[in-house]
Amino acid sequence: MKKYVLLLLLAWPVLYAGAQETTPFTADRPGATTGVDVMPKGRVQWETGVAWEHSKLEGPAATTWTLNTSLLRWGFSDTAELRLQGDWLQTSAAGDHFSGLANVAVGTKVRLFEGWKAVPAISLQGHVLVPGGSEAHYLPAHWGGQLGLLFQNELTSWLSLGYEGDLVWSDTSRPTAFFGLCLGFALSSRLSLAVEEYNYNTSDGTDCWSEVALSYQLTPRLQLDLGTDISLSHFLDYHNVMAGVAWQLTK
Repeated sequence: MKKYVLLLLLAWPVLYAGAQETTPFTADRPGATTGVDVMPKGRVQWETGVAWEHSKLEGPAATTWTLNTSLLRWGFSDTAELRLQGDWLQTSAAGDHFSGLANVAVGTKVRLFEGWKAVPAISLQGHVLVPGGSEAHYLPAHWGGQLGLLFQNELTSWLSLGYEGDLVWSDTSRPTAFFGLCLGFALSSRLSLAVEEYNYNTSDGTDCWSEVALSYQLTPRLQLDLGTDISLSHFLDYHNVMAGVAWQLTK
């Protein structure tokens, strides 16, 4: 029953999006890096998806289904948006099965500079990471935070370069440093390709990753996407596939 409900949630935006009025569109999925654009004032956008992951990075082989990963964005001013996010995961590992919330956070993204010639557009983002109880499998034990700077250069009419640096405070002995680069290719007026390289630096070392994703603008308010992450540090120990939608809800 849960699977049918999930399919309905993902499908019903497609049924109604065609009747919506054209408005400026920006999406922060599917990549690991975040774009500099903020939602227009008064606009609300829902970005959601599903994913399959098979990993040996943390011990025995584990298979995780992301049954819903959601980000809700609301433009509350001309230069800033409010962000609410949370995922629902289900994992099978070594005969054990568990599920629950993950990556629950409340935050904002603020546009600092629009960009000029070779000077990149710049935005600031910050999130409060919400902890879970003693039974939580995916949430941190304590309150945490994330603070980052986002940059983007429009190199040509069909090529952009985005880059991002973040510090994340959670249950680790020191903050995790995140750095990512994203090349965005406009293959056509509707189809885009993103190629990313991103790193997590922790007290245990550095994990290097890449991502390849395709996005298709089905309507002026609805984007579909498909992508995969690749572990450059442990190539054979991790595989995943993800798909989703970004839908601007309001006129």
